[in-house]
Amino acid sequence: MDGLTAEALRHLEKALACDPNHIPSLIALSNTYLKQREFTKVRGLLEEALTSRQDQGEVFFLKAKLHHLQDDNEDASKAIEQAIKLDDGQSKYYKLASEIAKKRKQSHERQFFLERLIDLEPLDGEAHYELGKLLHHPDDFDRTKLLLEISIDLLPQDTQPLYSLAQHLYAGEKSLPDGTVSIQSDSDYAKRLLTKLLSLDPSESKAKLLLAKIELKGDSMQAAESLYNEAFKDGATKGEAAFRLGLIWEERGNKKKSMRFYRAAMKFEDWQAFGEFRLGLLFLEDGKFRNAEEHFRHSLTAFETKASALMKSKELHLEELHFHESRKELEALQLVRKCAGEASFGIYKCNYDSRFDEKVRKHLEMALKLYPHYSEANHEQGLLFLASEDFENANKRFVKSVENDWNHWPSHLELGKIAKDSEEWQKAEMHFKIVLDLDPKNKTASRFLAELPQTLPG
Repeated sequence: MDGLTAEALRHLEKALACDPNHIPSLIALSNTYLKQREFTKVRGLLEEALTSRQDQGEVFFLKAKLHHLQDDNEDASKAIEQAIKLDDGQSKYYKLASEIAKKRKQSHERQFFLERLIDLEPLDGEAHYELGKLLHHPDDFDRTKLLLEISIDLLPQDTQPLYSLAQHLYAGEKSLPDGTVSIQSDSDYAKRLLTKLLSLDPSESKAKLLLAKIELKGDSMQAAESLYNEAFKDGATKGEAAFRLGLIWEERGNKKKSMRFYRAAMKFEDWQAFGEFRLGLLFLEDGKFRNAEEHFRHSLTAFETKASALMKSKELHLEELHFHESRKELEALQLVRKCAGEASFGIYKCNYDSRFDEKVRKHLEMALKLYPHYSEANHEQGLLFLASEDFENANKRFVKSVENDWNHWPSHLELGKIAKDSEEWQKAEMHFKIVLDLDPKNKTASRFLAELPQTLPG
């Protein structure tokens, strides 16, 4: 503490000693002690002030600040509520109240405080931005868009509102009058915002990732690759950038490069499971079953960890009545389970020669448990039922397979065979013709179709 500050404190202490109700001195002295984190001294000053009078909002405001700085947000909430009750026209009260509500995870309270703060301070760009970020529901699409646009105007050098609005527009989740949610992504507007953001801060890698997704959506793979390569240089975004680059090179047919990027993605916790999974698929495609199984097994462990975290987050959102956020976590959880199901089926395929072994078969059962709509796994389960002459359950599996993927011709072929054996000629003809539509050179379907009676009944 410098000499001038010490001298000022002595004068303020003397002023309070002469007049304990001198609020300006109390405020100045308490704020100074708060900055110095002299919490015991502040508590003493406030307790003494409150013994004589409790009609000053500023005293309760100071008390709220004290508790908030000490992470006692329940008592802070009570104090700021009292301050607002005594004087509801102070914008700083609502600003602090919103911060306390955020710490307490009381989003509805926080929304009210931010709305009141904006009423009192219409040019507070940060308040507009915070309220815009808080409103996630598709019902609030237009309001969120407006709040973020206002915050961009009021905070011209701040890149965060630009990024948040670009995210909002790209997601495009908007409620319709009938209560359903429509995806109306405005990629052009989002792209303009991200371009402006990068002109202000060329190092903002999160913006590069989002802009790359937009470029890919517009079939500009080269532009997307360039952005991902830039994001790959930033440790904060390197994991996702590596995974996306792996997908790009895999699509181009360059397995060596795609594997290199997947291995880079695996070094990051959020992307380890997906990197391991894609490597497993590539090794399986090359017939390197031992390598593939190893990566599939590692991916399953990582997917299990991700699923557990998503489940906890989903339940927490439900407890806080954040239904939209809970639904988004559920969607992410479904993707994780889908990939885990495919990984488990990958282990089954790596050991296909031993598929009748119970230890191997359990991986197929797990695949269907994790991903019940997996057409290829349902088809394989159907084949196992056929091998044990359980034709009824085999038929159910093949039907489920084509229900989930009408283009899965191997299941149509099996359904055609079952119908043929049951002399259901029209059904058999339909499935064999579907096979030939999907795979015109399929000799098996052509042969079975030729064996059907020339004149079908009906």
